[in-house]
Amino acid sequence: MQKINKLLIVSFLLFGCNAGSKKAEIRQIYYFDLKSYFQNLADSLNKTNTIIEKTVAKNGVKETKKIKVADWKNEFALFIDADINKSAWQDSYIKDSTATKISYKAKNKSLKTQSITIGLEKGKAKKIIVKTKADNLLYQGEETLTYTNGVSYQIKKHQKVIFLGLNDYLIEGRFKNK
Repeated sequence: MQKINKLLIVSFLLFGCNAGSKKAEIRQIYYFDLKSYFQNLADSLNKTNTIIEKTVAKNGVKETKKIKVADWKNEFALFIDADINKSAWQDSYIKDSTATKISYKAKNKSLKTQSITIGLEKGKAKKIIVKTKADNLLYQGEETLTYTNGVSYQIKKHQKVIFLGLNDYLIEGRFKNK
């Protein structure tokens, strides 16, 4: 009898965990789906031999190289992480849209993603600009993430860290063969 009880408990735990994880995969979309947009773009680029000219700079000191990116999801991680489609934030952004632009602006200055602007061409995203910020006792930072469809992406970061001072970073990738 004790073996049956243990088997039932183990089965319940195993099957119970699986059922719960499937429910967690369902995601509500309240705003432009930035996460899926960049994950799909990354999947597409991972299948190609796309070469980029990548520039990395810290405080104005630049280095540029032509490279093939091994993992585009990692390359677009900041864009993916700026997604605002979380249940807790469904009423946290003001949407403004026209035929050529959709923009979202945070109602609360404490939210990391402060704004997203999507430039449209023929109803499709042509240019995406995301502004984020972080502010706590040790660190203050602002990022501007820009993606121009099929042309380039850019990450500008300005940060102030206690005891380390101010730093400006730039990462830019320009597509060479697509």
